[in-house]
Amino acid sequence: MPEGRQPEVTGSARGSRAAAPDPLLGRVINGRFKIVSVIARGGMGKVYRAEQAPLGRICALKVLSPKYEGDHDPEFHRRFFLEASTAAKLSHPNTVTVFDYGQSDDDIYYIAMEYIEGKTLHRVLREDGPFPEARAAHIARQICRSLREAHGLGVVHRDLKPGNVLLVDHEDEHDHVKVLDFGLVKDTQSGEDLTQQGLFMGSPKYMAPEQIAGSGVSARTDIYALGVMMYEMLSGQVPFDKGASVGTLMSHVNDPVPPMQAHNPSLSISQTMEGIVYRCLEKDPAQRFSSMNELLAALKFAAGGISTRDTGETAPMLPGAASHRPSAPSYPSLPAYPRPPSYPSSPSYPSASSYPPTPSYPPTPSYSTTGDIPGLSTPNSAPPTSSPVTLTAPIATDSGLRPPAAPLFVAPSITDSMGTDSMG
Repeated sequence: MPEGRQPEVTGSARGSRAAAPDPLLGRVINGRFKIVSVIARGGMGKVYRAEQAPLGRICALKVLSPKYEGDHDPEFHRRFFLEASTAAKLSHPNTVTVFDYGQSDDDIYYIAMEYIEGKTLHRVLREDGPFPEARAAHIARQICRSLREAHGLGVVHRDLKPGNVLLVDHEDEHDHVKVLDFGLVKDTQSGEDLTQQGLFMGSPKYMAPEQIAGSGVSARTDIYALGVMMYEMLSGQVPFDKGASVGTLMSHVNDPVPPMQAHNPSLSISQTMEGIVYRCLEKDPAQRFSSMNELLAALKFAAGGISTRDTGETAPMLPGAASHRPSAPSYPSLPAYPRPPSYPSSPSYPSASSYPPTPSYPPTPSYSTTGDIPGLSTPNSAPPTSSPVTLTAPIATDSGLRPPAAPLFVAPSITDSMGTDSMG
């Protein structure tokens, strides 16, 4: 589980806090969870290491702060159980599992989650600095998979940040991702805001413009936050950090995104990956990727080794260059197609003098338009979509129809469609 996120204190306050024992240490919550130690502190409560009886299983027990108790908010009890039941639906391997929740006899609200030994992405970034593109993309793809399941169930995280992403060594996989703390979730299917109303939710450095403006959140709100995290993994810095929260929030709403190279001049990154990050950071949600599924497909495409014709993968919808983007992403060129086969030349025939003369016929009447010709309607103005055709045969000139001044070329219609990836 994540390391403690307790805000720093100074002077006597630090000493008094260190001296004051936690009243829950050693207690048994709801007859099942014996609290062993503090793992982390957050704005809505604490996370403890606890032992679940009678299984003897070690778990992480999230206990909400007393200021969120039902006595202070008549709606809290209902919202808490709705939130916990929503989070308990999530079962993806890249999501921390919730397996129990409830309210004790003395009104302690808790959520029991799987206990994981690992480091937060925030801590790893502090220790390692900027990541190579391959490592950043590997982590981002796993976050996409976790959030794809949540969004499919109508759940938006709303507080996606490096502190809520655990990196663990899982079997033979390094940097295995576990997304945690769906405590600020919104159930988009019911429209129910599951957190306490009137509270400012989210982390300023990772909040989307629409979330800041209070205009409603959606799956694309989490896509923006993931874009900030990818930007940070690659450059070593978040795009906006004005110190004060208000300045940072206003930058998300109004300021263009600075190039990642401004923070990390030695950054080596493909134009495709760069375009993916900047598209996630569009101010207008409609200009971002439409879903985690589409973003995941683009990240797979950027990693190389994706044959669009073999897999049917959806093409990454990357925008062109804009004022806040250093450059437009590049796309692979269209595949080369084989040349059309050559055909044998026409056979030679005797000269015209060896044939009897052609009998004369009355001249063909002239028509003012093709619509006047019996059985032939005026052609449609839209070009056909068949293969290119060049007219080379001679056209009779003794009628009212004249030959074209140049060969007629009909452009082909080239389509290259892709689908979406699978769950794994």
